[in-house]
Formats: sequence, C-alpha cells, structure tokens
Amino acid sequence: MRRILPFIIFTIYCIPYVYLSIRKDFEDDSKINYIIMAMVTVVLSYLSGLIRADLSIILGNIVSFSTSYFYNALRLPDPKWEKYFSPVTSVEQIVLISLAALVLQMIVYTVARKRAKRYIRNAMVSK
Repeated sequence: MRRILPFIIFTIYCIPYVYLSIRKDFEDDSKINYIIMAMVTVVLSYLSGLIRADLSIILGNIVSFSTSYFYNALRLPDPKWEKYFSPVTSVEQIVLISLAALVLQMIVYTVARKRAKRYIRNAMVSK
C-alpha cells in the first residue's frame, strides 16, 4: 500500500486537466471544469503532502502540463480555437492556469506537510 497510493496519485495527476478545462470552456462556454480541476488538484496535493509523495506531485504536474500542451497544439490550426481565447492565446492560457494551479497546490501541500508533522510529533509524545 505504501507504493500503490503514490502511484495512484501520480496516475490521477497525469490527466491533462488544463486542456480538458479550456476545451469544455470552448465547446460549451462552461467554467465548471476549472472548478473540478482546482478541487481535484487540491485534494491530490493534500494527500501528497500527508504521505510525502513529492515525486508523484512533481512528475504528475509535468506530465499533465505536457499532455495539455500537446493536445492544445493539435487544436492550434483551428482559427476559432485561438480566437476564442483572445486577448491571450490558448498556449498562454495553459501556462497561466498551470502556474496558478501549481501555486495553489504548493500552498495546500505545505499545509498538509505541517499537519502530518504535527500529527507525528503528537503521536511520539503520547507514547
């Protein structure tokens, strides 16, 4: 179980959340996927902080950003796609959303690490 949970976290992180969010925004003019993306990544980063799955969070974000960037590149020839995200391009939007999500994840990860340390410290004292 010790190695399975970080692998599951990594696997869920690998989903291209940013691309799926902007695609849903483009197709349905719906912002709901941005909220879902934020909630999922916050929960994953909190779990990563509790179990200290540093590698899962780092590699998962890299893979997620890369696949979002790749799928976006496939859509670039469509002029409607680029025009929809004006005044910024879809590439800039992917980078900005990914950076904002990363900052949010690092804040939540830090809080989770502090809680885990406090729990471990209290468990040691109570023995």
